[in-house]
Amino acid sequence: MDIDKFTRQVKYNCNVADAQSWGYYSICGLLLRIRGLYRHEHAMKPWQNIPMDAAMSWVESREALWAELGEKTLRDIEINGKYYGPFEVDSINDAINDNGFVYGGGYGLFHKPTFFFARLRQKKSVGDFHVFYAEDELCRDISTSIAMLQDKNIFIRLEQLRAFLLEKFHELQGRKSGGILEHAFSHYEIEKGEPVSEKLYEKIKDVSFEVIDILTAHEIGEAREDEITGNWISFLMNNNDKFLELYIRGIKDLLADTSESGTIKMILERKSHALLSFFIIMLDGIRKELFPEMLDAYQRFMESNDWRIIEDARRSGYRRASALRYGILGLLDGEEGIEDIKDFIRPHLGEKASGKLRGPSQSD
Repeated sequence: MDIDKFTRQVKYNCNVADAQSWGYYSICGLLLRIRGLYRHEHAMKPWQNIPMDAAMSWVESREALWAELGEKTLRDIEINGKYYGPFEVDSINDAINDNGFVYGGGYGLFHKPTFFFARLRQKKSVGDFHVFYAEDELCRDISTSIAMLQDKNIFIRLEQLRAFLLEKFHELQGRKSGGILEHAFSHYEIEKGEPVSEKLYEKIKDVSFEVIDILTAHEIGEAREDEITGNWISFLMNNNDKFLELYIRGIKDLLADTSESGTIKMILERKSHALLSFFIIMLDGIRKELFPEMLDAYQRFMESNDWRIIEDARRSGYRRASALRYGILGLLDGEEGIEDIKDFIRPHLGEKASGKLRGPSQSD
């Protein structure tokens, strides 16, 4: 297998995907992703500062490349004389896994094609799922998704997970009061005042090897819930309202987290304080809106160490997410419009989020 040739082929598709979808991101979201992509393409260590002059020149050249590739199509990938479509992930991995590599390709947020190629740290079975742990990415696109689910395959991208954890550490350093972040990192002897260095990054790696279980359980929970109602996907593929897609995905995520097969159940079985703290950290804004009792339950749990509080919150969150799911699917079956679905979701959200469902479509 010609690794350099394979990498160039995947990178071409990464660039085409970016060229056609970078506009979906907000300015802030795009800048964060560009910063990460610059670090990756220049093999920078996480604790190294980005040289601004060189970075600006790179951004200009990348903008020119995206303009050139904006109308191009994705290409098939050739391995040892045989050609594969870029989304034939199983077949490509059958051809490269024995060489110690893993390939990921699929559709992410807003139906954006996304690809990566990395060294395969580990492949293991969890129940009837195959979990691929990708490390040392050789090429990637602008997407920073940490985990991907495709049928019975789960892909965990360790570099992206560590970048996320490092961002959370920077967030901790910027706070006067550490709160949940400080408590979570303290389980791994990471202190707020530590400088960002190679030593710290080794600790971040240790955290990542624990946190992958949160991601794996989430993806398994999502797969199990999709078995109950699989027609979410066709709606997400055909919907053009970006904010509505974010909230539909938020409901799917809440179902995955609160499922009998999902994240919180795994944490409860292990009674892991560290994993519970990092789960709270990883709750994004939408899931916080949909699952307000979880933060309250966490605070009460910290005072009492009573895991029944977390189980009660899990059950409550699942009931809400399930009611939203069946309500939305009922509207879809009745061929109701997008605005009817928004009207159904709004009462379950805070004022700020409800306003976004009324406003123009854009993404963070």
